[in-house]
Amino acid sequence: MLKYWTPEEKEKLEKISSFEEAADLAVNILSRMNEEGKEVVQLCGPMSTGGAGNLALNMERFQKAVDKAAEKGLLVFDQVPFQNTIIRLCELREDNPEYNWEILDIFYKRIFESGHVKRALFLPGWEKSVGASWERDLVTKLGLVVEEYPLEWLN
Repeated sequence: MLKYWTPEEKEKLEKISSFEEAADLAVNILSRMNEEGKEVVQLCGPMSTGGAGNLALNMERFQKAVDKAAEKGLLVFDQVPFQNTIIRLCELREDNPEYNWEILDIFYKRIFESGHVKRALFLPGWEKSVGASWERDLVTKLGLVVEEYPLEWLN
């Protein structure tokens, strides 16, 4: 899904120094995606908590789910390219909390409040994920369409 990224945005991703900057970049990309005239969908599911129990396995599963949804014709906002930036920003924090709520309160909240994402698909096991549970509450409050990710797409 990097086709919606400019070369400058790909380069900028490596230099982002705050969740606000990351959110700005994400909203710019979403804005460009919205120009397609097609509903933008975002997947939600375990990344750093829940799921397979570790980030690498969760991210592999997540990327496969994004790719499959796109293959099925959905216009998916792929947040996976932001993952290394998110990890780097979390590691920069001196207090190093168990869970960095800025990921949700700044980055993902801005994405969902932007009005560009219209539907959220939740991967199995979302309810055991701190972030995905928070996302489910937020997107429900915002009135986005909430659906379960089709199990048959996971095979």
